[in-house]
Amino acid sequence: MNRARRAAGAAVMMIICLLWAGGCSSRRPQTVSVMSPDFFGISEEIAVQLSHNDRQSAGSGQRLILTTMVNIDDFSKTSRFGRTLTEALATRLFQHGYGVAEIRKAAEVMIKDNSGELMLTRDLAMLSNQHSVEAVVVGTYSLTPNSVILNVKLLDATSEDVISVAGLEIKRSNAINDLLNSTGGLADGELSAYER
Repeated sequence: MNRARRAAGAAVMMIICLLWAGGCSSRRPQTVSVMSPDFFGISEEIAVQLSHNDRQSAGSGQRLILTTMVNIDDFSKTSRFGRTLTEALATRLFQHGYGVAEIRKAAEVMIKDNSGELMLTRDLAMLSNQHSVEAVVVGTYSLTPNSVILNVKLLDATSEDVISVAGLEIKRSNAINDLLNSTGGLADGELSAYER
């Protein structure tokens, strides 16, 4: 009986040690594939990555501006997918304690053509002062036949340095294809004046 108790106790201790050791490993990989995408799950993963990878350690509490996610092949184009993802990400970042500034009504937001990056304004520092923000979230999506690849950056609003990054590859679904379908095909539409 004593032997059986010792064996059972050793087994329990072994399981506890294994569970504890597993908890010490890195909880989140740098890039994750999501097999059954939903926008709040996708945006939650991006928000967690942005928080986890934050180099300034300011983290939650920072006031942010989010720009619309754009097609990596043409920074002047987005889709309902890009707009919906941006809205879901704003929700999750707010829930993580970030201050999210609403700037859609601001005339300063625009796209700078041929620059290779999404540009918020002629003077990013001026925009950050006007809206009292410390950081700007920018992002792109890239389409493959079976997935959408997302890359999101958190930029310091005054220096434009990259503070944090997030990356995700999601499986295309009927819902995602419908959101990408802006003009009758799987094409992106121009940014509206509302988004600029």
